[in-house]
Amino acid sequence: MTETERPPRRAKNENYTIVFRQEAVKLVESGVEQRVVQRQLGISAAALQAWLQEYGTVVYSQMRRQIFTPAQRAAIVRELLDGRLTEDEALLKYRLRLKKTQREWVAARRAAKAAAPPATDFPEAVPPAGNAGEAAALAAQLRQAQWQIEALHTLIDQAETTYKIGIRKKGGAKPSK
Repeated sequence: MTETERPPRRAKNENYTIVFRQEAVKLVESGVEQRVVQRQLGISAAALQAWLQEYGTVVYSQMRRQIFTPAQRAAIVRELLDGRLTEDEALLKYRLRLKKTQREWVAARRAAKAAAPPATDFPEAVPPAGNAGEAAALAAQLRQAQWQIEALHTLIDQAETTYKIGIRKKGGAKPSK
C-alpha cells in the first residue's frame, strides 16, 4: 500500500465500532502482520494491542507466547555458554522476545551447576553401605550419566554446525522400515 492509498486518519477521539475492532482482531489472528493491519485500517499500534487483549481468542494468545520445555531451554543455554550463539542470534533463531529471558536461564544454569556437588570419577567403585549409601551411589552414577549425555549433545551440536547437516532425528520423521 503506497502513501496515496493510505486511508485518511481518524480523529483521536473518534470511536470505532465493535464489529470493526473484531474484524481487525480476526485479521491479525488469521496471520496478517499487525503493522499491515494498522496501515490498512489506519489505526494505532496501541489501539490494536488493546483490541487484541479485549477481543482476541485464547488460541491466539497461546500462539503468541512460545513456551519452551526444560530440554529446549537447556539446549539454548548450552549454545549460549559454548559461544555458538550470541544473545542477538539466539533471539532471532528461537524467536525469543527479551534478552532478559536468556540471561535468567543462563544464571539459573550456572547456579544449578554451582550448587551441585562434584561427582567422583568412578562412582561404581564406591561400595554401597545400606540403603542410604546405595542411594548416594546411584545419585552419583546418575549425575555422571547426565554429564555424559550433556557432553554427547554438545558433540552432536558441534558436528551439526561444522558439517552443516542434521544429525538428530526430527520429531515428525517417519520411522524406517
